[in-house]
Amino acid sequence: MSSANTIDLPKIGETAGSTLSIAQEQQIGDQIMRQIHRSEFLMKDPIVTDYIQHLGYKLVAANPDALGRQFQFFVIHENSINAFALPGGYIGIHSGLINASRSESELASVLGHEVAHVTQRHLARRLERQNELSLPSILGLLASVLVATQDPEAGMAGVAATQAAGQQSIINHTRDNEREADRIGITMLSAAGFDVRAAADFFETLQQSSRYTFKPPEILLTHPLSRNRIAAARERAELYPKVEHQDSLDYTLVKSRIRSKALINDREAFRDIEQKYQSNQLKTVEQRYLFAELLKNNARYRLAIDILSKLYNENPGNQLLLFSLSEAHLANGSGQQMLPLLEEQLAKTPDSTKLILSTSEIYLTAGKAEKAEKLLLRYSDLNQNNPAYLKLLAKAQADAGHTPEMYETTGQYLMLLGDLRTAKKHFELALHATSEDPYAQTRIQARLEDVKQKMRAMIEAAAKR
Repeated sequence: MSSANTIDLPKIGETAGSTLSIAQEQQIGDQIMRQIHRSEFLMKDPIVTDYIQHLGYKLVAANPDALGRQFQFFVIHENSINAFALPGGYIGIHSGLINASRSESELASVLGHEVAHVTQRHLARRLERQNELSLPSILGLLASVLVATQDPEAGMAGVAATQAAGQQSIINHTRDNEREADRIGITMLSAAGFDVRAAADFFETLQQSSRYTFKPPEILLTHPLSRNRIAAARERAELYPKVEHQDSLDYTLVKSRIRSKALINDREAFRDIEQKYQSNQLKTVEQRYLFAELLKNNARYRLAIDILSKLYNENPGNQLLLFSLSEAHLANGSGQQMLPLLEEQLAKTPDSTKLILSTSEIYLTAGKAEKAEKLLLRYSDLNQNNPAYLKLLAKAQADAGHTPEMYETTGQYLMLLGDLRTAKKHFELALHATSEDPYAQTRIQARLEDVKQKMRAMIEAAAKR
């Protein structure tokens, strides 16, 4: 096996200069993400995931330096306020930060800042200068992710605050890094059509709100902040045209969706919101949507359907509301009523992951497995890193009686979760099964070699500890 096909982690004490390539950053990031995919803290909600991906991609498209890289944005179900960039273009944001943001521009400013950390290779550059890149440092980061996936008390804070050999986390950044990310982030914000004043506004608000608390928000600890930095950001923002960015409806709905998950066991909050509904005090879209989501969580589907139907009629074509309405109908056992509307919207936006998942779920409950499989396969390449998508496709293939294809898709799903050994078994089962696809053998053999390569790389990395 050639050295290009292994994760050649640097030996203890070696610096980043000649060892950490972009490809190796990607491999390290992939390994970390395989653990995060298995974590109960990863928010797997299709609505939240789809929204944060689209917002992130809008910023990536506005940065020429980002276009040659693969980015993946994800949300951690954690009330603390933080965001972080991992090797390989993986950018995580805590649900608490989404709720703490006061505008879509503020949220975008944080994502843009993390994109800049990736494009400028701050991880590799800082470690190279400080002679910090060592095997314990990388393993310390991996260990923190593993702890977070298994210890609810630890939460995901370890991802952004790992310590290795008594040193500060390798994903924290220096003030120079922060200033550079601020500069590039503001440029991205402007090019993407957001309010460039949002970055300084958000950090200043967090700093002021934490002045009298025991501990400031984590993002202020992992991203060093000073009054000079805020002032510099404001001065830089003045160089750009002022834009009054209008928050998208999806932004406000996603915040309500996240809040509904936080209130899922809060009976008092539910009763309070219900009383406001009964007295006609829920006026805004986000207030009514929050109540509808809480109703779904409490298995009161008919009232949820009524509220969501009215919201969708007021905002026709909004895919987030359509998805939520379909969820309620599915839970109520009336999913097939949604098919005409879903199919109509899919004809307009055939690559919408939300609509594909929702429509396929209904096809499956209606016993139309082959129809669900056909729809999911059409855009499976675009969703090859989406575990929920692959899991549903495997179910459709199983229900349709396409066992070899189900084995292959299940193997892909397990690879994303980091279960390489079981993924290998599924690819072997797929390879020895009879498929009608003439290209199946070649494709599955390539997948099998890929998983074997990853397994060898992990063994070699472990041997260097």
